[in-house]
Amino acid sequence: MLELLSSIISSLPIWSIAILFIIVLLLLILIGIPVTFSIGLSSIIFLILNGKSLANAVTAMMIPLQSFPLLGVYLFVLMGTVFEKAGLTEVIVDALEPLVGRVKGGLAVVTVLGCAFFGLLTGAVAATAAAFSRIMGPEMEKRGYPREYVAAILTASAPLGAFIPPSIPAIIIATSTGTSVLTMFMVGGAIGIIVMVALIILVLATSYIKGYGGVEKKFAVREVFIRVIKALPLLAVPLLVLAGIYLGVFSVTEAGALGALSAFMVAACYRRLTVRKIIDILLESGRSTAVVMLMISTSYILNYTWSLTGINNSMLQFFVNISKTYSPYISLTVLAIILAILGMFFDVIVLAVAWGATMMSAFTPYGISPYHIGALFLFAVLLGTTTPPVGAAVFVVSDSLKVKIEKIFKGITPFVLLYIVLYIILVFIPDASLWLPRLLGLTT
Repeated sequence: MLELLSSIISSLPIWSIAILFIIVLLLLILIGIPVTFSIGLSSIIFLILNGKSLANAVTAMMIPLQSFPLLGVYLFVLMGTVFEKAGLTEVIVDALEPLVGRVKGGLAVVTVLGCAFFGLLTGAVAATAAAFSRIMGPEMEKRGYPREYVAAILTASAPLGAFIPPSIPAIIIATSTGTSVLTMFMVGGAIGIIVMVALIILVLATSYIKGYGGVEKKFAVREVFIRVIKALPLLAVPLLVLAGIYLGVFSVTEAGALGALSAFMVAACYRRLTVRKIIDILLESGRSTAVVMLMISTSYILNYTWSLTGINNSMLQFFVNISKTYSPYISLTVLAIILAILGMFFDVIVLAVAWGATMMSAFTPYGISPYHIGALFLFAVLLGTTTPPVGAAVFVVSDSLKVKIEKIFKGITPFVLLYIVLYIILVFIPDASLWLPRLLGLTT
C-alpha cells in the first residue's frame, strides 16, 4: 500500500504535490494537532511516501540546534522575561504619561509608545499585549475610551515588539537566510518606527474626532524629570546591546548574554527581584525558547521535505518566470500577497525557514535586496498577529480585557487597513525598510 501511494505521488506534477501537502497540513491543524507538530508530522509523512529514511528528518531537525547565533534567541528571550516578570511596565508608563499623555488621545499615544518601548526590552508580542492590557486598559476606559477601541489599539500596538530590535524574528530570518543579524535588526527598526508613527497619527486623528481625552493630572517639572530619569536604566540595556553589536565589540550571541545579565542587574536595582521570581524567569524563558526552537526545527524538516520533492525549486522558477515575463515588482507583489495570507495561519519563523533562502535566490539576481525580502517576512508578523483566524495578540487582549474576539476584529479594521497601505508601500519602496541600515552605513 505504501509503495502504491509512493508511486502515485512521485508521478504527480510538483504543483499537485505542493497542494496535497498543504491539504494534509491544514487537515492536521483542523483536527486539533498544534501547528508545530502538524508541520513536522506532515513533513514526515511525505518523507516516508518518498521512500526516505527518517534519519534525514532528525538530521534536518538538528541543523538549527548547532547554530551559535541561535543561542542568542534564548538569551534575548531571557532578557525580555526578566523585564516582563519584574513588572517594569509601570515605570515606562509613568515616564511617558507626562510627556505625551495630556493631548487629546494622549493615553492612546502612551499605549503605542509604551508597547514600542516594551518591545525594545522584550521583543514578545504576547507579553506586551498582556502587560499593557493590564496597565492601560482600565485607565483608558476611565478616560472615556470604549473598551472595544482600547482592545483594538492594544492589539495593533503589541506587535511593535517584533520589529524593534533586538527582535527574535529578525535573528531567525537572518540566521536561516545567511544575512546579517545586525542589518536585519535595523530593517526591523526602520519598519517599527514607520508603523509607530503611522499608528500615533491614526489614534490622534480618531481621538480628536471622537473626543477621547488624555491625562487630566498636571505634572510638576521636577516630577516629570524624576519619572524620566527613573526609566533611563531600562532604555540603557537594549541601547548598550545594539551599540556593542554595531561597533563590533561582541557578537549577537554575546550581546544577548550581556543583555540578560544587565536585565537582571537593572531589575535588582529596582528591587523587583526575589528568589521566586528568578526561578519563574528561568523556567518561563526556558519554556518560551523551547517552543521557538521546536518550531524552528520542524520548519527545517519542512524545508528539507520541500527541497526533496522539488517544491522549493518549482517556487523559485515560478517567481523567476514572473520576473522575466512581467516585472520583478509584480513577482514581489505576488510574494507579498502569499506571505500576507499564510501569515494569518503560520508564524513568520516557519515561513522564513521554509522559504527565506529560496525567495532571496529568486529576487537578488534582479537587483532586489535580500533585506527587502526579509522586511516582507517581518511584516507578515504584524499582519498575522492582528488578523483572523489566528491573531495571537487578539486572543491575549480578548482574555485580558474580557472583550469578545469578534468585537476586537471589528474595532481593529482601521488599523488593518493602515497596515495594508504600509505593506504596499513596503513592497514598492525599498527605502521604506532600508533607510535606517543605510543611514548607519550597513550593507543592504
